[in-house]
Amino acid sequence: MRYPLKPLNWFSLVTCLMLIQFPALQGQDKTDNRSLKISGGLRLSNDFYTSNGIDPRRDALQWRAIANLNLNFAGVSAPFSLAFSDGNQEFNLPSYTFVGISPTYKWATLHLGDRSLNYSKYTLSGINFRGAGFEIRPDKFYVSGMYGQLRRARAEDLNSQQMLDPSYRRMGYGMKMGYRSKGSEYSVILFGADDDDESIGQPVATAITPANNAIISGVVRQKLGKRVSADFELAHSVYNADRRAEDLSDADTGFGNRIFGLFTPNETAIDGNAYRAKLNYGLKGFNLEGGYERIERGFRTLGALFFLSDAEYYTAGFSKTFMKNKMTLFANGGLERTNLDDFEKNGTRRLVGSLNLSYIPNEKWLFTTSYSNFENTTRLKTFDPSTIVDSLILAQTTQAGNAMATYNISNRENPSSLTLVVSYQQASSIIDDVVQDDAKSQFFNGSLMYSKTQSLQDLRFTAALNYNQTELNMLNNSTISPTVGITKGFYERKLQTTFRTTYNLISSQNRGNSNVLNLTMGATYLYQTDHSFSFSTSFINRTGGSQEFPSFSEWYGRLAYGYRFGGNLRLY
Repeated sequence: MRYPLKPLNWFSLVTCLMLIQFPALQGQDKTDNRSLKISGGLRLSNDFYTSNGIDPRRDALQWRAIANLNLNFAGVSAPFSLAFSDGNQEFNLPSYTFVGISPTYKWATLHLGDRSLNYSKYTLSGINFRGAGFEIRPDKFYVSGMYGQLRRARAEDLNSQQMLDPSYRRMGYGMKMGYRSKGSEYSVILFGADDDDESIGQPVATAITPANNAIISGVVRQKLGKRVSADFELAHSVYNADRRAEDLSDADTGFGNRIFGLFTPNETAIDGNAYRAKLNYGLKGFNLEGGYERIERGFRTLGALFFLSDAEYYTAGFSKTFMKNKMTLFANGGLERTNLDDFEKNGTRRLVGSLNLSYIPNEKWLFTTSYSNFENTTRLKTFDPSTIVDSLILAQTTQAGNAMATYNISNRENPSSLTLVVSYQQASSIIDDVVQDDAKSQFFNGSLMYSKTQSLQDLRFTAALNYNQTELNMLNNSTISPTVGITKGFYERKLQTTFRTTYNLISSQNRGNSNVLNLTMGATYLYQTDHSFSFSTSFINRTGGSQEFPSFSEWYGRLAYGYRFGGNLRLY
């Protein structure tokens, strides 16, 4: 196995220097070194499950633990976090163990365990890593680095009910160095990732290959006078679709595909550039901006969930407040163009835009609306409560719109309100970093909700009527769901109880009509402000459907304990 992550030597050197410097930094602190401040919390829970009429979709028991701890001693702050959930092989439901700590002293931070750092859109963005990292910001200069696992290995499992795609273990590194002052910032970013082709066996039913990738990027943010600012980023990427292929000869390589000798391209290598520029002009209550972005076909980053390439955007937008700040409008629009290099037979050229409007005429009313047809990566979940548990898909949202109107009926002491929400979303599925144009989905949802609170009685009542229309690959159904819920407090608010019932009337082209009743109850008791005990249970009963999707019932339960603590401990 080979890892062409040559900057790791530099990363290891800087990390060691960080570890060496921490004791020296502590010695410079003039505060009281005898007091240790401790605060944090712990939550333990156990889930129960049983079913009748269908094969079980979860284990009968499943544990979870979440803990956070913050230590502060001699000027060093060290937040620690832990999350654990046991897993299983039969259902392939989420199992995880996240443990991380980030000690900080003045301008230096060390990250260990499961952490996250965001460098830029084109490099490392919106993804966690398991490993080590650091941030040093002594004054105007700063440097940041990381190395760790970006994605764990997942072997092919043809017997799994969830049928999740296999994936190789992915390791990554990153470093960001820059200078920041009032009104300006300049930085250079280096990022790379590499799949371990020995982490899983060769998949049989799914065609995937281990890849590796390296990116170098430069970012400039500059204020041009009192009202004008500019933002610019240029990035260059090299990507091997299959890192096991034969390396290119020296005659076929250069800066464009070696990145100063930090990357080894092979016969599957592609490279490309991405750059964006934005100009902003601001006044009190008014803001105007214009932007340009171009992402070539060969540009790829393994430091994000998904990244769209072969696209060009010209955009302009403004925001403005009206009517004595009662109305706020933000609009952004432009032109999107694809197939920039004429590689494909057809390209697209379309107008893109987004609109956000909020209006608060008085204390009684609130109106908001938004629309966007910019492409965005998101996670979607099917609405049907009778589908496979945790039916999540990674999707490229192409259109999304929503509107909300709220009317506050009564006073602040005993508030009540009526809210109407309407939303629409259109998306395409993403499988193994490829957009599936033939797997489009549409979601429409409308909700009318009423809520009322009696503060003196610690009583809250909610009622809602929801309608959902889902058109997903091999799934087309509509659902009408009336809901009623009550929350009541007892013993001076120490005991909080909840009850909610939802009745789903589902009409499906593939599964026939069915009804799903969902009953949920729960209680939480707070003991001496530090300890909490909670219990919740949910019963689902489905009737109707077809022979392929029969009637069934399920019961979920959860017991949980929580503890919060904090104080000072004198060491000597």
